[in-house]
Amino acid sequence: MMHKTDDYGWKSTWEQAWDEPEAVRLLKNAGDLVTSFEATGARMPQRELYHARLVAAHAARDMADYRDALNGYVEAARMASREAARQKAREDSLRDHNYHRAGRN
Repeated sequence: MMHKTDDYGWKSTWEQAWDEPEAVRLLKNAGDLVTSFEATGARMPQRELYHARLVAAHAARDMADYRDALNGYVEAARMASREAARQKAREDSLRDHNYHRAGRN
């Protein structure tokens, strides 16, 4: 197995034969994860870029790039979910602070 660097660290250049049933399974699993993250109200920025990367990897029939693209897609949704949770916590904290500050206990 060989490796090369990319913007995110080391990336495998090992080539794996395209496996359509595996690609479908991976896509379904990633889609389920993204759906669960988005159920929290999170919306990932630049969603179209992740879709474009998935389409390109699928068209090239490159399993390694396809897996990387799916992992990036899921991670972006996870980060958006975390940010949405932080934002909600800030809003709740501010609302509680203002409620108590107004003398309502």
